[in-house]
Amino acid sequence: MRRLLGTVLPSSVLVTALVIALATGLAACGDDDGESLADDPTATSSDTPTKGGSGDAVDFELVDTITETAAGGSVSDAAVPLADDAAVLQFTSQFETDAMTAKIQDAVQSTDVPDGMLLYGAVVAVGCDAPSEVLVTHGDSGLVVTAVEVPSPMQECFAPMTTVALVLVPTSAVG
Repeated sequence: MRRLLGTVLPSSVLVTALVIALATGLAACGDDDGESLADDPTATSSDTPTKGGSGDAVDFELVDTITETAAGGSVSDAAVPLADDAAVLQFTSQFETDAMTAKIQDAVQSTDVPDGMLLYGAVVAVGCDAPSEVLVTHGDSGLVVTAVEVPSPMQECFAPMTTVALVLVPTSAVG
């Protein structure tokens, strides 16, 4: 008597393999370091003080958020002033892709910085989500640009995405 190949394996083996594959896939996202969302600076909501600082809000204008897959970089507690080409080069040296560097350089060059304002940049997220809104506050290390938590965070991704925010802040906000 002939048996079909699909009937050779018991169904419990197939179910076990499926469960393992799903568990592995769900655990494979970006920079998950085991911290809870409440401690993750990229997931701070707009009404929560920023980690490591006073949390006093700063008036700002969001110039752009730039997202690139597998670009590297790391979220920082302090935003970086992008006052000249040297500062932009130093800020972009942390990225592993030329595309991210080029996008940031193009955005900085095309930004008209009005009198009384300063341009700052910060990596606001490295992970499965690309936030489009940020909050700027005073922190222990200066200005802090924090991503506002996305409404429906993704649970998994194939490669982490890096999001950089460029903001204009009043000169008076920088002490």
